[in-house]
Amino acid sequence: MSTYLPDNENVARAIFSPQMINSDGNLLLSSFALRVFKDGTKEDYISVNRMSVKSWLTDINNIPQYKNRLLYGYATLNIGQIRLIKLFADDYPIFFDTIDCSNADCKSHAGIIVQINGTTITGGHNPIFETLELNEPEDYIMMAIQAELLKIASPNLVRF
Repeated sequence: MSTYLPDNENVARAIFSPQMINSDGNLLLSSFALRVFKDGTKEDYISVNRMSVKSWLTDINNIPQYKNRLLYGYATLNIGQIRLIKLFADDYPIFFDTIDCSNADCKSHAGIIVQINGTTITGGHNPIFETLELNEPEDYIMMAIQAELLKIASPNLVRF
């Protein structure tokens, strides 16, 4: 069950190098991509951390790093601004929100969810785009979603 998060709260998206920043240190669209995991599970929210929770920076530092994925910093977004994003796929509004996803291991965990026509958009293929018979290809809509989040993100590339 999700908990309402206030508009005035900020969240931080962990930024990893090299897939989320370019060589000039600018954030890429992939910073806000919904993924499909190795086991086939589709991500249904973009993981972020609530900056109002005392452990948020420790929680970010505890995200696993790999040989080719190093924590580089974070991008800050305001929840109220996330909710105000105006984006449409044809005549269908795309809604953005942020929900609490905290657990015992990560008390600051939250997620940015994106929905169209009452359906949550996930990583990978979304059959809803075919059902709605949209004029734009699904990958264009996914890039537009990422671009809207990128517009309101404030990067803090601190190189942990």
